Amino acid sequence: MKRKIIIIFISIIVIALSSCSLFQSEIDTVNDLLPRDSDVPGWVRNDTALYYKGKDVKKYNREYNGLGIDKLASCIYQSIDDPQVQIKLEVIKFSSVLNAYGFYSIKRGPGIFEASQKNEYYSNEIAVIQMGEYAIYSETDKAELLLKKDLKTFVNIPTIYIGQNFMKDKLPPGLNVIKGFEGFGVLYSKKPYHQFRYISKINFTQWSWNGELVNLFFSEYDSFYDAYEVFKKSTEIDYIMISSDNTYAAFKKEQDGTYSFISVNDKWISGCWSVPEFEEGKKILNEIQSRIEDYKRKGN
Repeated sequence: MKRKIIIIFISIIVIALSSCSLFQSEIDTVNDLLPRDSDVPGWVRNDTALYYKGKDVKKYNREYNGLGIDKLASCIYQSIDDPQVQIKLEVIKFSSVLNAYGFYSIKRGPGIFEASQKNEYYSNEIAVIQMGEYAIYSETDKAELLLKKDLKTFVNIPTIYIGQNFMKDKLPPGLNVIKGFEGFGVLYSKKPYHQFRYISKINFTQWSWNGELVNLFFSEYDSFYDAYEVFKKSTEIDYIMISSDNTYAAFKKEQDGTYSFISVNDKWISGCWSVPEFEEGKKILNEIQSRIEDYKRKGN
């Protein structure tokens, strides 16, 4: 009888420890994706890794709050040869593939690129990869050509640990509504972009228009009422109202002489900025609206 009780007691402890182990492993997933020192010869961690859940990420970086981050791990590595040379690495798990892509696209910045299942960008200062719901980002304040290879190494190692364990969701087709003919990639931000501080879930890119580089955007809301309320807030200061058909639109002339436009039609807000000529801005609005109408006709 005693033996049976001891066996039961031991079984309970084993199950409890196993549960704790599984729970701990789930919590530390992104921590486990950080490179070990043995993964990056010539580099060592200069401190313990930092870990944050999504709700606490603003304690790490206020700009990351509201981006849809689920978990984040960060660590700083320093060169053995020169301790003054450091690389900071962040491994971030997002709540969706789109939010991870948004982080990648903003870090990457405007330019010519195609969005795919795995997106990557490398420079002398940063490296960033987005794969499924994960984004891996490394940066250094020593912008040296020789560091580009190391930055690339640091972001690629976590992808090896992730393997095929990431979301395979495709990016929403709406992302390509304003894709230009010149191959400029479409950036996405879950939070409002600084150019239009009330407009969230914003897609934006650049077009070469009559030989000039212009910026444009669109954002989809749940209803016309929601979209119009954001439109009103965005045009309260300095904007002059214009309208055509069922579209409400407004423009303003910037200090540098270029024009900015915002319009709302149905549940869509769209617009452009850095436009040299007023009439060209109206044409760009019409082109964006035509693309949105085509997108809607296709049942999206």
